[in-house]
Amino acid sequence: MSYSHEDSMVLWHANTSVTVSLVDADKANEIIPYAIGLRENEKKKIVQAFDAKLYDMATEYTWKRTINKLKSAVLKFGIDFVLEMLGRPSANIDNPEDTLTETDIINLSADLGIIDRTAKLLMLQQVELINHFTDPEVDSEMPKLTALSCLSTCVQYVLGQNNETEIEFNNFRDRLFKESLADDDSLFILLDDAPYFYKRTVVRTLLNLMKNTNGGERDNVLHNFDRFIPRLWDKISGEDKWSIGNTYAETISNGDIKEASYLKNVLTKVKGFDYVPETLRSQTFIEIAQELQRAHLNFNNFYNEPSAAKKLEELGTIPSPAFGTCMTAILMCKLGNSYGISEAAQPSLDRMLSRVSDVRWKYYLDEVFLNESNVLIKLLRDRPYKKWLELISEYKLVELSLDNQNIRRLIELSVSGKRQLVEKIANEHLQ
Repeated sequence: MSYSHEDSMVLWHANTSVTVSLVDADKANEIIPYAIGLRENEKKKIVQAFDAKLYDMATEYTWKRTINKLKSAVLKFGIDFVLEMLGRPSANIDNPEDTLTETDIINLSADLGIIDRTAKLLMLQQVELINHFTDPEVDSEMPKLTALSCLSTCVQYVLGQNNETEIEFNNFRDRLFKESLADDDSLFILLDDAPYFYKRTVVRTLLNLMKNTNGGERDNVLHNFDRFIPRLWDKISGEDKWSIGNTYAETISNGDIKEASYLKNVLTKVKGFDYVPETLRSQTFIEIAQELQRAHLNFNNFYNEPSAAKKLEELGTIPSPAFGTCMTAILMCKLGNSYGISEAAQPSLDRMLSRVSDVRWKYYLDEVFLNESNVLIKLLRDRPYKKWLELISEYKLVELSLDNQNIRRLIELSVSGKRQLVEKIANEHLQ
């Protein structure tokens, strides 16, 4: 997104594919000339690998350069901003860039408009394919058509693009601590109808800036927080409301009277004290849940998920502020991917789900589910979709009295076997 004083802020427009003729190409040497993001010797190596029928080698080589290019583009927004968007603390991390998974990079690239929604769906599918064929326990070789499909996707949406977009988001971020924004600033108006990602961006950025600014800059942050949050409150998820309540609890614990006063004033305006935790133990749950998510999204996930799931289970009853994050991690592993599920992780996942009350299911489905792209995208995959249907049946989700009409309709359509309509709803919320 970008902003200038002369023009109102506008959201990024994602790049589209390079050319129609590339779509019809069915040989590596026909696709590779469009890869303007590769050097000539790199193009040559890929074609040679295809000619030698080393399809896995050609794919890994292509994929690594594709992900690196996207990662470079994402990091132009600044690692602090990236971690804010992922809801991960930057403290005590020596090399925070190394914590970014390929799925993180793809999702952020789509949210920031570096790639479009079609590219996101295709590339997330490639993550599953590559992780599958590089698994040492998989005996089958990568087929030529799979390798060509990966090459075509990478070139069409990334390597064939000139992604040298001027990154202006930091100008907007700077305004949050360099200026006290007026009530009629066009930024407020634009955010009213902006995609959810941008609302979450503002909340997390402001909370992070509270902890990392001083003096006049901090005064600006507190002023802007007082203006933004009441306006966004009814449009943000329960998880983002918990993050605000959790920050308030931290300020009380740290004895920060000024910040606590501002936060208390805002929470009073929005009647948000139900989102203030009694303790801060929830942070441990959030960190372990994020560890489970990374295990699921990374290489060799079937092997790594069981220990992470067991660790989360052993923490005990999930506190309310961490419940949404933990449920997302549990459902990601429970639904699995196109190649199935981690069987060894299921007992821990099942025991945690068996303790989820109808009230908590209702909270998660009403306020969290449709904002979690890592769960939603699974409804577009055959095997995870079958697991979704089993989940609905086992936990009687259709019988819950849900307030969110979209999630209620999605569940009802799932039960009715109308998968195309389910995918339509999922796609609408993946934008």
